[in-house]
Amino acid sequence: MDSSEFFSTEKDTSPWGTSETTRLHIELLDQIAAAPSSTWSDLELAKALTELTHDEYQKYGTNGSELANTEARKLLTTLKAVLARVGLRNVEFGFRDFESFRSYWIRKGASGAGGWQARRDLLTDLFNPIHDRLEALVTGGSGPKVTEEALSALDDPGAIRDHLDRIERSLDDDPRLAVGSAKELVESTAKLVLKRSGVEYGKTDDLPSLVAKAHTALGINAKQVEDSAENAVGIRTLLGAVSRIGVGMAELRNQIGTGHGQAEVPTWVTPRHARLAVGSAHVWCQFVLETLEQRSS
Repeated sequence: MDSSEFFSTEKDTSPWGTSETTRLHIELLDQIAAAPSSTWSDLELAKALTELTHDEYQKYGTNGSELANTEARKLLTTLKAVLARVGLRNVEFGFRDFESFRSYWIRKGASGAGGWQARRDLLTDLFNPIHDRLEALVTGGSGPKVTEEALSALDDPGAIRDHLDRIERSLDDDPRLAVGSAKELVESTAKLVLKRSGVEYGKTDDLPSLVAKAHTALGINAKQVEDSAENAVGIRTLLGAVSRIGVGMAELRNQIGTGHGQAEVPTWVTPRHARLAVGSAHVWCQFVLETLEQRSS
């Protein structure tokens, strides 16, 4: 989607001829803010709106924008509504329109001679993380994913999809929640694999125990690899590493996740740590579900 599609052209006829005026399409923005479009995906809209909003506020802070203050406000509120729909919630800019943006840059010391570059830098710091996060969603997000083909190994993958959705929504905005959801993803997958394999598990089985049972049920426990198997040592090493994901997930979740009451909030947790946990969970789930499908076929 091109940002020019957020504008409409109106013809003005007078005794001296016909002229065209380009205006921000307020009605379209209202429709986009209220509900998903039937023409463009929310991700397409989010990317185009982010580029347009960044550009118009940069124009206002340097050479001047042709948009009115009310139009600038409409652009920003629409952008925030669409960003929320693609999982980028609680995005804050520190201003709501052109007038409050001026107050914002004055507070930040970006006024006076040469202030135009400082204002550009302020906007770059605000918008570049949004550009990057949207690009990550377009190109596949945070790393390895659990594919639809792998999910087809389950009779009802609804619980797994729910965990995946919550992880995607919280990864950047609430990394501790993403860690907890990643642990729950592994736990639910292990239980579904055991159920599908006809193996019982109890309430006392913790995550490492569930993972170990799932590996044994699928024949992918490192101890089950025969000495005569080709590349037996390497396979055992990899399977052992994969099995330890369950242990690591449980320990990390207990330390920083949201599943247990904490005496102190672990403020050091960042999206980088969440991506490590989520990526590990994705790798494990993809592997065991592909194995389950292969054994069932």
